Amino acid sequence: MSDLFFVQDSRSNVGTRAMFWRNGGGYTSNLDEAEQFNCESAVKQYECRDTDLPWPVEYVFALAEIGVDCQYLTRSEADAYRNEDGRVYVAYAREWDGNDLVWLGGTGSTANLDDAIHPGAADATGYLAQGFELWPCGYIIERSRPVVRAALLNHKQALRSVGLKLPKLNRPRYRSFSNLLNCDGCGRFLSERQRFEDCPNCGARNAP
Repeated sequence: MSDLFFVQDSRSNVGTRAMFWRNGGGYTSNLDEAEQFNCESAVKQYECRDTDLPWPVEYVFALAEIGVDCQYLTRSEADAYRNEDGRVYVAYAREWDGNDLVWLGGTGSTANLDDAIHPGAADATGYLAQGFELWPCGYIIERSRPVVRAALLNHKQALRSVGLKLPKLNRPRYRSFSNLLNCDGCGRFLSERQRFEDCPNCGARNAP
């Protein structure tokens, strides 16, 4: 069994990127900054909050791609960068995957830097004339980091790959009746939204 796990906050993503507990607190899509838990600690976190999902580190890295967060880029720094070979990455203007730049790839747009084209200086001006943004390759690579698309992650498959079975959690289920009303026709409970529609059981009108 793999000894190390990421813990995903599965309640939300940033763009397509999965978010994980960060070393030192908070959350991050950057796998290099994500905290790595031992198995016992990861399972305990899941037991405390079942939206915190443990993922084997090796499994996640096997599905990772390279993203570039626009928050860590500045045009002045890029323009001052010593771009010795003249090669650039070609980014779509004002398009992002979460905070990540979207690049021109060999078969269309991509947020994975590994799939982005990086033409030389002779071709760069043509892309600039088409409205693309150009970023020096070295500058971008220095600011890139591994991320993973949430849609690629399969929790059952991941846990099965390391022989981990999570405990079954018996969460109490509560149902609030404070906002429920009785249908005038059949007496069944209706939600506040259903009150303004025909009763799904008898078709009676209940709107005030």
